[in-house]
Amino acid sequence: MLIHRSIFKELLVNFLIVISFLSFVLFMEKFVRITKLILGKGVELMDFIKVFLFLQPSILLLSLPMAILITVFLTYGRMSSDNEVIILKGSGMSFWSVSKPAVMFSIAGFLMLLSISFYLLPKSIHSFKKTLYETIAKKASMIIEEETFSKVSRGTVLFVKEMLPDDRFKGIFVYSEGDIEEPLVIVAEEGAISSDAEEGIINLSMRNGVIHTFGENNSSEASFSEYDFVLTSFAEKPRELKPNERGIIELWKGRSSILWMVEFNRRLTIPFACLIFGFLGPSLSTRIGKTGRLGGFSFSLSILIAYYVVMILCEGLVKAQRLPPFWGGWIPNIMFGTVAIVFFYIAYRDKPIFKKKLKVTG
Repeated sequence: MLIHRSIFKELLVNFLIVISFLSFVLFMEKFVRITKLILGKGVELMDFIKVFLFLQPSILLLSLPMAILITVFLTYGRMSSDNEVIILKGSGMSFWSVSKPAVMFSIAGFLMLLSISFYLLPKSIHSFKKTLYETIAKKASMIIEEETFSKVSRGTVLFVKEMLPDDRFKGIFVYSEGDIEEPLVIVAEEGAISSDAEEGIINLSMRNGVIHTFGENNSSEASFSEYDFVLTSFAEKPRELKPNERGIIELWKGRSSILWMVEFNRRLTIPFACLIFGFLGPSLSTRIGKTGRLGGFSFSLSILIAYYVVMILCEGLVKAQRLPPFWGGWIPNIMFGTVAIVFFYIAYRDKPIFKKKLKVTG
């Protein structure tokens, strides 16, 4: 139907604008945390693009339901303000027919977010960390200058006599007093910087050298043919994967862990929020009066804040073992889903939200 295509087109345009804005804002919030690591000498534009793309699945998990609700409110709020909803209903269209584009739009968002939540999210986080470690390693090698003392990490200073291609050096001097009990000095003939993205570490591999350690009362010296010095401040030591880095099946198998079940339910409930917002948006935006785009935007933000506050509160109760993981994950959807059904039914039956009593005098 031509009317449905027109509404859907407006929904799509508004959605692209809103999702772009939300993704940019949420990306910048995450990007600020890693700015010192991936910006500076040695970082290419492609590294920045990879980081941006690999962060998108985790960003979309939050921004997509928000964008759907705001988009529906903007579209149907504008239609209500211009009396288009009244005209369509007056021409014989039911409220279901008027709101059908928003419902279909939310179903598409639900299927998209479900695939992101189940499949893309853990893979993207893994790829993000791999790219981050490779970028850090590249930057670490680029800040080293020939015949200059370079601070490569906290408490570690590196001096190289001669720099060779492929991040290799000759005449290496290292002084470190970071997280070790006794400071050490390393002198080596040659070496190179390398990264292990799988293990999350960056190594300075050296050959043919001597290690000097010294304390208040003693000192020691040991020679080596090959030695790997870990730059621990650039990458974390190998650790157990976090719940958001695991697949949905793996999370279900580890359901004895409360944190794993919180993540499991979140992967399911957030996509379902798209469906709830798809029904809630048209019914509310057409019943709250002629608020226009600005009013619809403000009202949708209020609903989103309320939804995420309830979700965070329930997850906190689950982690405190005050609430079972299932109910902690699904209570927000049950609450807002019930509200969506009630308001959709009221709008479908074309009943006022608050009945006004007429006072008869005579």
